[in-house]
Amino acid sequence: MECSICNNSFINIKGLQKHRRNVHEIYCINKDRRKDEVKNCYTCQYCDKEYRLAQSRWQHEKKCKIEKEKQEEEKRSLELKNQQLEQDLKDYKDQVIKLQKKLLSSKRLDTKTFKAVNKILMDRSNYHSNNNNTNNTNNNNYTQILALGNEDLVNVLTMEQKKQIMNSRLGSLEKIVEITHCGELNQFKNIIVTNLKDNYAYRYDDKVGYFVTVPKTDLLEDVIMNRVMDIETIYDELQSANKIDSKTKKLIQDFLDKMANNDEPFFDNETKYDNFKTYKTNNIKILLYNNHDKITKDIALLIGDDVETKDAPEPENLLGG
Repeated sequence: MECSICNNSFINIKGLQKHRRNVHEIYCINKDRRKDEVKNCYTCQYCDKEYRLAQSRWQHEKKCKIEKEKQEEEKRSLELKNQQLEQDLKDYKDQVIKLQKKLLSSKRLDTKTFKAVNKILMDRSNYHSNNNNTNNTNNNNYTQILALGNEDLVNVLTMEQKKQIMNSRLGSLEKIVEITHCGELNQFKNIIVTNLKDNYAYRYDDKVGYFVTVPKTDLLEDVIMNRVMDIETIYDELQSANKIDSKTKKLIQDFLDKMANNDEPFFDNETKYDNFKTYKTNNIKILLYNNHDKITKDIALLIGDDVETKDAPEPENLLGG
């Protein structure tokens, strides 16, 4: 047998193969070798590196496979990180845009008077009434404001808020009104006192979907009646759970007794009131008036003003605030 490279002759194939391995091993990694010279070349399946011996290639492939898998894993990890970064960036941009819109809305609504806010509610009510089935009695529920008396405070207030009310003792009425109608529970922003001198105030009417003008004395009477009932219920709940100390129990009972007694006059420093309830009514009126700007802003932010209204008639019963 003759070597195709150097033309040397050999007795058998084994001699020729040995000659090729020993003399012409350089051709094992030569890219221009001919097909008949590939028999003694072993290529790594992962990196195309060539070896003269199969055992050498096998040893190399074990390490090369691990390295290849590691590189692939790093590549996948990098791709996932890049995808996550892109998503985080998109989310961040969306959040910034959302916050910007909220800020602009807040600034825009912050300047609105109660009259303007209620005008939005009235226009929406008329718009939805004109565009929905007239038999649908729930047209105005989109405002998210609950009517006075429908607050269900016992199931809404947290235990911490209930304790704050009880711990206010003789001031528990002011505290529950502050938490309910002037605090963070925007769905309960259902009463507005915009003026201390006139005889009118505003009460949210869930049947029409906006605030209506009512006598101030009647509104305050309803507010106090509902909130005193809530105080009694909260008192019973916390007393049953042994979460009221003895002094607080006595003062809450004293408060409830004074609210029920309309015969004795009450003196606050030099001011004389017909009774304790009249004194508390005056406090609640002042509390609501002092917070009417905040309440108006919270209502405006709650309802927004981005709903289009068409051909809505001018409301007739809205008084200036």
